[in-house]
Amino acid sequence: MAGCASVAVDPHAVPVDEISENQRDKVKHVLADVAAVVPLEGTDVKSRPELLDFLLSEMPFTGGVVRELNRGKWDIHRNPEKPEKDVFYVKDTDGMWLRFELVHRDGLRRFYLSRGFFPMGLLPRLEGRTLVVMRSLPKAEGVWIDAVVYVRVETEIYRNVAKATRGLLEEKVREKSGYFIGAAKWVAELAAQRPDWLYEQVKGSKEVDQEVLEEFRRKYLR
Repeated sequence: MAGCASVAVDPHAVPVDEISENQRDKVKHVLADVAAVVPLEGTDVKSRPELLDFLLSEMPFTGGVVRELNRGKWDIHRNPEKPEKDVFYVKDTDGMWLRFELVHRDGLRRFYLSRGFFPMGLLPRLEGRTLVVMRSLPKAEGVWIDAVVYVRVETEIYRNVAKATRGLLEEKVREKSGYFIGAAKWVAELAAQRPDWLYEQVKGSKEVDQEVLEEFRRKYLR
């Protein structure tokens, strides 16, 4: 029995039946026609798990800190007319637009659905949907993060030549989908090292939601 209990488990496997009923069909839609499975490079985050979790849950705040401190120009925001706690949008100056929604969590993983488009140089822009499975593993001195992105292509020209363009597709997905993880890593490490300094730097900034900043102060400043 001990021998039979040893089963290899994919840490990024998708527990479709555990996802809420109103999100399940959207997840199945992506997984029904996957053009590429793109792993994002894992990274160590030298910060506390609860601090990183806060920043991932408040990505518009995290993106605002990045912009205010001149570490990036990407726009991460909620819909100003109808903000939703688990939904955020990502735009960049190249013309990318993505809508991310957290649709499920378990002990170590977050599951995001995204839809949107990004430019492909001289080629037509690529439109599609993804399921991002991000894993956070607490360690003695921080958190290890890795992720995998399941991609469904919806631009017909790329669907028809999926094999020929797969390398370019994977490169773009890896570049664009990994941004919010990189932003959370940078802010989480800065917040762990210099929380008071970070608070003072972004206090009053139009880039940063000040209510969330005060929540950050109450929870993490000494």
